[in-house]
Amino acid sequence: MSTNSRRGFLKQAGVAATFPWFSPAALHGAREESYAHEMPDMLLAHLSNRLNALAAKWDREREAIKTPAQLEARNSFVRQKLREMMHGFPKRAPLNPVVVAVHERDGYRVENVMFQSRPDFWVTGNVYVPTTGRGPFPGIISPCGHYPWARMEPEYQFAYMNMVKGGLVVLAFDPVGQGERRQYWNPQTGATEVASASTYEHSMPGQVQLLMGEDLTHYRVWDGMCAVDYLLTRPEVDKGKIGCAGHSGGGTLTKFISAIDERVKCVVVNEGGATNRWPSGYSPGSRLGPSDVEQNVFPAAIYGVDAHDQLVAVAPRPLLVTIEHFSPGFNRAMDRIRQRYELFDVAEKFGTEEAADPHSWTPKLRIATTDWFCRWFLGKRGPEVEPRFKAEAPETLYCTPNGSVRYSQQGQTVFSLMLRRQAELPPNRMLPENAAGAAAFRTEMAKEIRGLIHCDKPDHPLGVRNITTTPRNGYRIEKLQFLSEPGIYIPTWVFVPNAKNGRLPATLYLHEEGKETDGAEFGLLEELTRAGHLVVAVDVRGIGETEPPHPPGDRYGPFAHLFDAETAMSYMAWYMDESLFGMRVRDVMRSVDYALSRQDVAPGGLRVVGKGMGALWALYAAALDTRITSVLAEGGLDSYRSLARVDRYTHSANVFIRDVLLHFDLPHVAAAMAGRNLVLISPTGPMKNPVPMASAHRTYEWTAAAYKNAGAEGRFRITDGSFGLKMP
Repeated sequence: MSTNSRRGFLKQAGVAATFPWFSPAALHGAREESYAHEMPDMLLAHLSNRLNALAAKWDREREAIKTPAQLEARNSFVRQKLREMMHGFPKRAPLNPVVVAVHERDGYRVENVMFQSRPDFWVTGNVYVPTTGRGPFPGIISPCGHYPWARMEPEYQFAYMNMVKGGLVVLAFDPVGQGERRQYWNPQTGATEVASASTYEHSMPGQVQLLMGEDLTHYRVWDGMCAVDYLLTRPEVDKGKIGCAGHSGGGTLTKFISAIDERVKCVVVNEGGATNRWPSGYSPGSRLGPSDVEQNVFPAAIYGVDAHDQLVAVAPRPLLVTIEHFSPGFNRAMDRIRQRYELFDVAEKFGTEEAADPHSWTPKLRIATTDWFCRWFLGKRGPEVEPRFKAEAPETLYCTPNGSVRYSQQGQTVFSLMLRRQAELPPNRMLPENAAGAAAFRTEMAKEIRGLIHCDKPDHPLGVRNITTTPRNGYRIEKLQFLSEPGIYIPTWVFVPNAKNGRLPATLYLHEEGKETDGAEFGLLEELTRAGHLVVAVDVRGIGETEPPHPPGDRYGPFAHLFDAETAMSYMAWYMDESLFGMRVRDVMRSVDYALSRQDVAPGGLRVVGKGMGALWALYAAALDTRITSVLAEGGLDSYRSLARVDRYTHSANVFIRDVLLHFDLPHVAAAMAGRNLVLISPTGPMKNPVPMASAHRTYEWTAAAYKNAGAEGRFRITDGSFGLKMP
């Protein structure tokens, strides 16, 4: 920040005005041991320990299952919770199937087909039908793995050809974000506009859907269930013999579909996430990144619904699980599943197969897949050798003119459905009519916020540890730590003027990159201190000094945030029906507690300055805690709805709140401060660029009206950062 900008900030902050603030008393001389020695890898250990405790609880519950009736009850529970976590499923609508083209081949034919899984929402696929032998034939749906070309990938085509040669009808379909349903592929350039990996096409909409009470897993599983519906309309298909087989991400999707839809009578999960997520553990310096969002269902950990539960829910139907290489961990996992099949007295219906090859639907696994279906559906062995197939050109298998539903304008996409959905959200709220109404609204909002971000306020001792004091020219920095809750400490720098007269106004400073970002000599915090303020700069959990020592996964570029460590930890919290964002808001409130515990701060209130994510932490903390009397929020997201209006963004899941738009948006959170001072500085849009001021004012019209009705019109401001206004 330039000197002129800092001076403008001081003017905007109204340092010369008389404000009631909190401020910590300086503690000299003492040097205590850092909590870091007791809490290495603090945030990740905290999340892992809590997840592992839940896993241990459910392990004990599962160990108590001793009878087939108890196991079936557990399987019913798993199916019920999976449906709930996928937000239920819509009413069935007409499939309106279309056969676009037919290709006759040696012993089979390939049909290019499309059907609607919901009105005007098209699923593209190919049906492989035997033209020799007597039907009806068993029907297999095959969701595709995370390959851009999906069902048109050569190894996948060979899997379908292998099965159709074995006497099976196969419907291979493109999941959302793959094949002809890619959302960023431009056929005019032959390139993608975001990233080549289909996982970006899933997590980009999938994370935003969580804001709206939806999830992408729901869409993908429902597509698969409608694929079963379509097979059941085909006269060539034996309606009592429906199977499902997928590889990689398609294997995970196979696991979900087959656990939920009991019409699927035989299952092959190829290299598709067969081992449990919990208990979790991370070695020092290991990479930390989440799997694709559609492979995660929240809050699965509180129900103990892990991969083994999902696979066991297939029992007593035949299940084959394959893996690249057998390992002790995989073998132990499969032994536990086999024990459940033995409890049903159908041990022969569970099997495993090793590829002994890299991750791929390899010839060995293709043969094993066909053999498994032939064994259980046809009572015979499948082909022992795969013929030498020739892959079709993608253009031959297209259902759309140019290989893209989006660019062919063939109905709705996930993003167009999201755009329609966000127009209805959040629900309309009654505008507070006066100061009393504003107070009632704040109470109502605080209750809703606590319920969504699970921000309970700990009341245990702060446990302050004074690490050291650093003298500077005209002030000192007290470097200390305090506890937010057991297992979580907050590194803190307190900037204290040397020539202080009595108790000082105080500012709590929150920056998404940590307390040291503006804390260097000649920085903003120094200027605030020199102007007579006591400044408390903190690192909320996992930020700055306590950032987990784990590099992100192997994702790079402007949208790598979809798979970084922050997103992984957000998912870990969501598994427990908690919120990493809410945990950090709790840290802010504990920082207020710390400030109040000092003796050198003027009574009456505390100002909070937040930047980036810190702007949102400050806003939510102020909505919950009236001891915060003023907020300056710079560079924060303008609204959650803005994310649902676009198909790309750079804000991370670490500021997302599941289901938030079913209740409120950020302007409502801001309105919960009505009567107190609030300045929004350069709010940002989806790509973290400042939004035009006219747009920001439109977004916050409801907030401005709430302030006006509360008789505090002058206490709410939006500025572009030029600092032309003084804090009222």
